[in-house]
Amino acid sequence: MSQIPNVNAPSSGQQAFGSANSLNDLNLDDFLNLMLAELQNQDPLNPLENDELIAQISQIREVGATEQLTETLGAVLLGQNISSATNLIGAEIDAISDDNQRVTGVVDRVTINGGKPQLHIDEGPQVSLSDEPGEIGEGSYQYRVVWGDGQGNLFAIDPLASSGLEGGVIQLSEGGKSILVSGLPITATPKDIYRTDGTGKGDFRYLGTLTDGNDSSFVDTQSDENLSTSVLNNTPQLIKNTTRSFTISLNNVGEIRPPR
Repeated sequence: MSQIPNVNAPSSGQQAFGSANSLNDLNLDDFLNLMLAELQNQDPLNPLENDELIAQISQIREVGATEQLTETLGAVLLGQNISSATNLIGAEIDAISDDNQRVTGVVDRVTINGGKPQLHIDEGPQVSLSDEPGEIGEGSYQYRVVWGDGQGNLFAIDPLASSGLEGGVIQLSEGGKSILVSGLPITATPKDIYRTDGTGKGDFRYLGTLTDGNDSSFVDTQSDENLSTSVLNNTPQLIKNTTRSFTISLNNVGEIRPPR
């Protein structure tokens, strides 16, 4: 007469419970089906003893309890993560998005994907102080981000236009700083970054290039003395009201600044 194997006491030639074998894939339904099959096919002249039946039922109860505990713990963890995520709505965060972009912005909403909460930020171009070391001196600065369409047309954005900074410039009251330009749109070609000197006027001088059109941020660390002599001579078409959406996993959130 066949019996359900005792998963807690492997016999010789069997792998221990918890190792990589088919027993690990058995769930409560599998155990019940095995038990019913055994009862239906047992020898009527030599039926299963009561104590053996009770032992197998106990095993089934243990499996069911383990599954229920796992489901309960998973539900509790999901609830905690959802609570943590929803508490971030309206807060400004520094994070890495799911497409590996550096993001600074205000959390707009939260969605659940695959049992995990995800934060969403709809961000336009921004200019702000960066925490990274830099050599930018005291003064006022303007920026332009320029790219082409591959057909001879040039486009640009003024990232300060949506930053709400007075006079369309970012002002530094002391030197030795760096500036983050973020929330840049996706482009089909590389993006060139230009900046004025500390007067906030005059030519826009070349800073660097984001070679990947998906890149959304650039950190400016250069002093006026180290700026390139290359200037923005052409007059690109200025694009306004560009917004980019970012999706962020909860564990990729860095600094959090609560709503004021």
